[in-house]
Amino acid sequence: MIELDFSLATTGEIMKELASRAKHKRKQNMAHYGSQKKFAEHIGMSFRSYQEFEISGKITLEKFIDVLRGLDALEESQQLLKTRDEELFKERKNIKKSTPKTTSDQKTLIPNVFE
Repeated sequence: MIELDFSLATTGEIMKELASRAKHKRKQNMAHYGSQKKFAEHIGMSFRSYQEFEISGKITLEKFIDVLRGLDALEESQQLLKTRDEELFKERKNIKKSTPKTTSDQKTLIPNVFE
């Protein structure tokens, strides 16, 4: 499975990729997670809503958390922002200290803090 580079993807592409990964994980262990219908019942979502999620990636954050919980992936997701936030604040602090002042003719380069 080729993974999408989120830094280059649109929001819609990222949503579809997350849905594709959830679908892949569910199907990899079908004996544990079951069919779309059984899995949707397990997480308290309508079959049609879950089916639409796997197709389009469109889902509320609340329901996405239910999907993660149902796939036993919530704990893995907990680390998603934690470490990066600490690094981000350190980077921002260092950038502010080292950013030279510019004149109005000069362009200020804004670093991409999400890389």
